[in-house]
Parts: sequence; structure tokens; C-alpha cells
Amino acid sequence: MAGEAKRAGPKRRQDDPDPARAEGEKVGARIDAAFEKLAGKLRARADRARAKLDAATEAEKRAVLLRRYELYADAAAYLEERLVDRGGRSA
Repeated sequence: MAGEAKRAGPKRRQDDPDPARAEGEKVGARIDAAFEKLAGKLRARADRARAKLDAATEAEKRAVLLRRYELYADAAAYLEERLVDRGGRSA
């Protein structure tokens, strides 16, 4: 225990890919795809809310639709910003 030598892991050749790094890139790509998909869905919902807002005449209904548009648009923008941040870090 106290005097035992520590066992090192197996050595990789220089040209062998790092399995942990490859797994990280694969998982990162799946996360990025999920972010893109969700951002697209939120952006579509914001667009639909905006279209309904343009057609609404009642002040109360317009206020609700405007708030809905703002929330969906903000959420989509947040995810899109995170995608840009993730892309800059992995490059």
C-alpha cells in the first residue's frame, strides 16, 4: 500500500484517437443538434404568436399575445446564443 508502485494505464500510440475526446465530440454534437431543434421550435412558436398578434384587435388579447411572443423569442435567442458560444469553444 504505502510502498507499492502505482500502475499506469495503457499507453496509446500517437496516431490513435483519444476515446474520451471522441465520445465528448459525439455527445457535444448531439447536444448542439438538440439546441438547434428546440430553438427552431421556439422560433416557430414566436412567429405564430406574432402573426396572431397582428390579427388581434382586443387590447387584452394583444397584451397576452405580445408577452407570449416575447417569451418564445427570448428563449429562442438564448439557445441560439449558447450554440454560438459552444461552437467557439469546440473549435
